[in-house]
Amino acid sequence: MSVNWTEAGVSKTGPSWSQMVEQSARILGYKDPELLHMRGTELQILEYFRIKKNNFAPLTNWMVRLMDAPSNAIKDSKIHTALCQLSQCVIFYTTNYDDFLERALEASGREVRVIATEGDMGLPSSATQVIKFHGDFNNPDDMVVSEVQYYRRMKLESPMDLKLRSDLFGRAVLFVGYSFRDMNVAYLFQNVNEMFKHLPHSFSGKRAYIIVHNPSDFENRLFYARNIEVIPTFGSDRVAATAELLADLAT
Repeated sequence: MSVNWTEAGVSKTGPSWSQMVEQSARILGYKDPELLHMRGTELQILEYFRIKKNNFAPLTNWMVRLMDAPSNAIKDSKIHTALCQLSQCVIFYTTNYDDFLERALEASGREVRVIATEGDMGLPSSATQVIKFHGDFNNPDDMVVSEVQYYRRMKLESPMDLKLRSDLFGRAVLFVGYSFRDMNVAYLFQNVNEMFKHLPHSFSGKRAYIIVHNPSDFENRLFYARNIEVIPTFGSDRVAATAELLADLAT
């Protein structure tokens, strides 16, 4: 498979999305973040933060400090190790802001090209591409964090979206670490289905796959309706099970 997705849900390095939202509430002076949760969604809380602070600098500075992972931590990450072993996968899309994936790929001996803005696209290259679909810390103005930014991203009309459409041609896509709980990603699932519906089938008859840990009928039915094939993993350790499956795919 030539397009792969990963996100913070498959790695325990760095703060979670919920922790980021809670920290934004604390920076705004709320000792109890639940007070804001009672009034709006997490995206709305972050939008409120943007309006109050005019930017996300206080929050991104906090995130950068926590995400300054040492090289040995990335090397020991089961998920990153497994992703690096997917030698046939040369295009990785990620909604993470950190640089863990590209550092892991480089440490494994791969030449890496990070693409976070239109200006990064440039000329064709044989290097493995890491596309920061929601921006990164090196391009804070392009990071997708708040409600308005998510709605803008969901239009799927930016240069990054056009690149995604182009990259999908002739390839299969594997989603790792995503679920329907993310509104933006659920919308993306639907759009991927619409795009693939008019394209020739792959040799297997499927063009989109997702790794789901301990899937229920709920996930199976919803993904099947979007023509996304569920690849199940089982057990009590989601990260270990996902890493094992990725390792199997690499062989």
